[in-house]
Amino acid sequence: MSDNLHAKGKNLRRFLAAGLLLLLTTAVAALPTGPRQIAQFERETLRCAREVFKQPGQYVGNEYVVELNNQPIRETIIRRAKISFAGIRQADLEKFKNGDFDFAGLQNATNIEVAAFIEAAAVNELVRREISRISAKRRIFADVAIEFAAGQVRVTGKIDMKKVPGNPLSFLPQEMSPFDVTLSVRTEGGQIMLDIIAGQMNSQPFTPELNRVFLDWLNPLWDFAALPYQAALDQLHITPSGVEFSGRLFW
Repeated sequence: MSDNLHAKGKNLRRFLAAGLLLLLTTAVAALPTGPRQIAQFERETLRCAREVFKQPGQYVGNEYVVELNNQPIRETIIRRAKISFAGIRQADLEKFKNGDFDFAGLQNATNIEVAAFIEAAAVNELVRREISRISAKRRIFADVAIEFAAGQVRVTGKIDMKKVPGNPLSFLPQEMSPFDVTLSVRTEGGQIMLDIIAGQMNSQPFTPELNRVFLDWLNPLWDFAALPYQAALDQLHITPSGVEFSGRLFW
């Protein structure tokens, strides 16, 4: 879905805790969710949390709550979000506000809940930015654009099929191929999965074999059950205007 939505890992980058960036871009590799992806998830969560704690917040009962409105987190404009941290004592709050904590320190929160909406334009900008950060020799996608609809996304661009695992023709010289694919995103247990609704490459419809190659390569997009702590995506709504989602960590 983007070079950071599947160039060599898995990243729609999730904005799941403390602003976990995206679920439409923490994919830097089409690989199972393993130690490398988990470490990346933790780094991004920590970076997002540090930026979130710089924003004004307040205690509501025993939760510390930060609300975002058109503010950037990790360079991405968050149209709106509510991030709630339970279990953070007032005495420790100053340390969090100063960024004086690591991922283990963040786990002292007994529950982190995130509900957010990111507009389509911000997601596209995030995808373009992540693609540009990948070295040319590892870059699978180019000129990617995402168009949102109800419950699905249409992704267009170019793909280097030589770099796609499982491609039976990867040994042949190939140019970057233009593609146009419509996808739906669903959750299955603790996994995030992609389904191909329709697709074409080089102006030809996807064959069943190519369909299988892509789905085997991309799925599961992310596996929360592989994390060594509790994490979940509770809701994901794709609309023409963008992506709305909610999730939890450490409950």
